[in-house]
Amino acid sequence: MSDILGIALSGASAATRRIDASASNLANQRTTGRLPDAGSSAATGTDSRAPYTPLTTTQSDLRTGNGQGAGTQASLKPLSQPIVAEYDPSSPDADAEGMVGAPNVDTGEEIGQQILGSRAYSASLSMARTSSDMMKDLLDMTA
Repeated sequence: MSDILGIALSGASAATRRIDASASNLANQRTTGRLPDAGSSAATGTDSRAPYTPLTTTQSDLRTGNGQGAGTQASLKPLSQPIVAEYDPSSPDADAEGMVGAPNVDTGEEIGQQILGSRAYSASLSMARTSSDMMKDLLDMTA
């Protein structure tokens, strides 16, 4: 029974990570900066004027030594195309053509990720609650 609780808690943790990444993307979707050049420090993310880099989550399963499922884990990684060019000549970060780098954040997709994360979190907590109820019933039978 304790394995079930661990799996449920790992699912809740992964769902929380998904929601956190999406919330960060939405909160920073207007954080623009200089467009990265191939040879500049903005391309490596060390420039203080670099735009926000949106994140996504990757989820993978956890296995025990004998190959049985032991839960899930989520990790954060930057989007494959995190920056798009946007016209804003009034920005201090604008290049000679008036272009700045903007995070490649799709509001609709992020809202969908938050709904998915919320439902996954609820399902994980339901699984934990059911595991707890089953353990209680088992202990009541043996008493």
